Amino acid sequence: MSIFYFKVDDLETVLGIDEGYEFPDLMAAISEGKRVLAEMAVDGIPHDEGKRLVVEVCNAERVPIAQLSLEFHISFIGQGGSWRCPT
Repeated sequence: MSIFYFKVDDLETVLGIDEGYEFPDLMAAISEGKRVLAEMAVDGIPHDEGKRLVVEVCNAERVPIAQLSLEFHISFIGQGGSWRCPT
């Protein structure tokens, strides 16, 4: 088992890496990071273009080793296509 820390940026605050958690390996810690990121998204996705929800997975020395993020992005589709949204 190894100790991992999580740093969370939820658009309002950045939560530090005060408490470590034990996981069998990095992939298990990343799975937990994905779960945390999904919970953050349920609480609300970013409102502004380019904003992100971020979870960093840090090792026992609190050095970031993986970053998981969800980004809000808007893409505008050109006017030339023949397909139309259903009414």
